[in-house]
Amino acid sequence: MWRFLVLAVTVCALQAGQATAAEGGSGPPEQGPPSAEQDTRININEAGSDVLVQLPGIGPSRAQAIIAEREKRRFRRIEDIIRVPGIGRKTFGRIRHSIRVQ
Repeated sequence: MWRFLVLAVTVCALQAGQATAAEGGSGPPEQGPPSAEQDTRININEAGSDVLVQLPGIGPSRAQAIIAEREKRRFRRIEDIIRVPGIGRKTFGRIRHSIRVQ
């Protein structure tokens, strides 16, 4: 779990530094939607259990439950993950900024 957070923070810091250097300025980089290459969020429609367990509050059994639920019906919105048994609003609040659907 911590490795994922450290990786995400490091990637964000590197991206900010690259954007500032490329612009030749010292201001913040432009805010926009991240490209597919820059998006470090986990796609819950495709991630394996080894990746899903990196999310806060998601262990091996919940990762398997996510996979089982998406096999029944794919997630259309990140909020759909609440359909998974054992994932409620509190867990969703912890992982919402770390997940995406595609």
